[in-house]
Amino acid sequence: MNSKALVELINEHHRSGQHSYVLLDPLAAPKDSEHSLLKNLKSVLGDCAMTRVVRPNMPHAPESHPVLVCLGSPGSLPDAALLELTTKAAEHDMHRRKRQVCGWLLSEAAPSAIASHVTALCRLPEASGATSFHPVYEPLRLELLAALFERAEQGPWWPIERWVFVTSGGSLASLRGQPRNRRSLPAGAIGVQQDAALIEAVLAIWKASLLFTSATKVSTLPPFAAVRASNHINSARGLGLSAEQDIQALALHLLCLHPQLHTLQAVRDMIDAAIHRQCPLSAQLARYSDSNWQRLVATLPCHEAYP
Repeated sequence: MNSKALVELINEHHRSGQHSYVLLDPLAAPKDSEHSLLKNLKSVLGDCAMTRVVRPNMPHAPESHPVLVCLGSPGSLPDAALLELTTKAAEHDMHRRKRQVCGWLLSEAAPSAIASHVTALCRLPEASGATSFHPVYEPLRLELLAALFERAEQGPWWPIERWVFVTSGGSLASLRGQPRNRRSLPAGAIGVQQDAALIEAVLAIWKASLLFTSATKVSTLPPFAAVRASNHINSARGLGLSAEQDIQALALHLLCLHPQLHTLQAVRDMIDAAIHRQCPLSAQLARYSDSNWQRLVATLPCHEAYP
């Protein structure tokens, strides 16, 4: 992901009647920080370009609510220098636990309408019929939410016509809103969002392991790595694991070694021991050396490399 690719993508999708927005999360960088993109944009564009996205779960901290920044009004393209500034911040975000830049949005709708819609997207249905707030505008959470739909354009993004964001693997993704799409959020949406912290932890360890084994000392996760991690976490639960540390340990081995590792009898025995005898799975898996794992993985069918 680089500024040239972003500018080209935004200009490709931009229509003359649209506003150009960037959505920022102040929780990722304090306003008095030299790295605060919000502070820098406010100094250039002024307060009139800023619209708060209400977080009803944080009523006493409105200064921490996300901010929708208008980079360009209908009739003009967003300023390339401002897009480059936001891109550099997004690139820096890849080294942060939380990201300032939650995406670039194109829409004919006014800022207040978009801000209200983002708040509504964050109200996820619970089994009881009630709703709870989850910040699905965060890139990792948005990636997980979009993956629940058979096709991403089925999501209830409208009146956002384009939502461009950086995936967990560092590539640009684009969600397209459709005006006649009135689909509600999938029933499983809240479960995936509740796993967000666990998925973040798995990704952090996975990324560190890639850095450790990389000859170039550059770690790059595959596109939509968060979705892969979520799928393996679900697989671990499906096998009967319930302890978070056991789930994390198995998910990481499936990601780093082979997605069918759990089909090996030796691994199934370890999973059974973790379930029935409360033997920590990570300790059992650690007993195998790299050469042991190489021999075991060699018995499994070849799997396609991550794109």
